[in-house]
Amino acid sequence: MADLDRLLQESDFVLLSIPLTRHTLGLIGARELKLMKPDAVLINIARGNLIRERDLYEHLRASPRFVAALDVWWVYPRGHGRPFTLPFHELPNIVMTPHVAWAVPEQSGRSLEAALDNVARFLRGEPPRNVIDRDEYAFAEP
Repeated sequence: MADLDRLLQESDFVLLSIPLTRHTLGLIGARELKLMKPDAVLINIARGNLIRERDLYEHLRASPRFVAALDVWWVYPRGHGRPFTLPFHELPNIVMTPHVAWAVPEQSGRSLEAALDNVARFLRGEPPRNVIDRDEYAFAEP
């Protein structure tokens, strides 16, 4: 984790775009947030639970120059519920979008091509690409 500590200390912008696994769950908490520059920007386009929700909220409240930009959430509500348990929407130093960072014209074409490629590989008796280990993703929430 020494490399992560150094990255957090030296970066103006930190972009999280990694999968949520048992190894990355809660990767960014109070300790890591305190390592970051006072005016850093933390961007999360991956999974909400990479960051500890309460720790981020408290850090944003205590550090008005620090900014968070979130396109992912801790809770995915039904109906008119909120995607967080704390009042992030009241903070001036947060940008929130509704899980749309992936929505660029090129992405849907690439996703379709990857899926069709895997179907063709299967039909030729070849192993598919981008296979994940289910055990990596089978974990309990904190």
